[in-house]
Amino acid sequence: MTLLEGRGLSKRFGGVTALDQVSFSVEEGTIVALIGPNGAGKTTLFNLVAGALKPDAGQILFAGEEITGLTANVTCRRGLARTFQVTRPFATMTCLENVAVAVVNSPRSRANGTWRLSAHECLKAVGLGDLAHIEARHLNVVQKKRLEIARALATRPKLLMLDEVLGGLNTQEIGQAVDFIRSLRDEHHLTVFWIEHVMGAIMQAAEKIIVLDQGRRLMEGSPEEVVKDSRVIQAYLGD
Repeated sequence: MTLLEGRGLSKRFGGVTALDQVSFSVEEGTIVALIGPNGAGKTTLFNLVAGALKPDAGQILFAGEEITGLTANVTCRRGLARTFQVTRPFATMTCLENVAVAVVNSPRSRANGTWRLSAHECLKAVGLGDLAHIEARHLNVVQKKRLEIARALATRPKLLMLDEVLGGLNTQEIGQAVDFIRSLRDEHHLTVFWIEHVMGAIMQAAEKIIVLDQGRRLMEGSPEEVVKDSRVIQAYLGD
């Protein structure tokens, strides 16, 4: 079943076309990666889906309903949550307080305040349970990225959108993060839509890859199909 679908999405900033008639689909329960060179339009596409920007043309459907042009707070209430490439927690608030902000502002979480929906349970889910009362400014890069995910989980999403959560991690940390993302999908019954540049991680975790180049969809297919495609090699992967 298709959970998220984009149909002919276009977005222009002045005379620059960031996205040009991009169509894609994300199936429920899968991990789908979005890749492409810098400037390909990946973050713009995320911003359209999440409601930070409105498309100039096209449609976005989520769980069978059109969400085109809805604001971020509304899409979040529908069950769509995202993280950001640059982590910006409330630095002088504790980890628990950071996640609690998401809990108390999410009707989906307030409707059932027990189990993993609470701030404590979300922190435990990402491995930060022991750091609940530590101020966010004291966290390292890996921990801040996990705090971002905990805040997203606190909204009880159906779709979790991850924006380069592996940036700044070493090889060992990347391997651990891949296992962590797969466990999130399986244990929390999520669908994951993931912007990433670390192809080794994408090859391990993703069932499907969508490739953007210069604002257009270059191809969509399995990891094996993508890495063998001559267009992708030329535009993104290199020889």
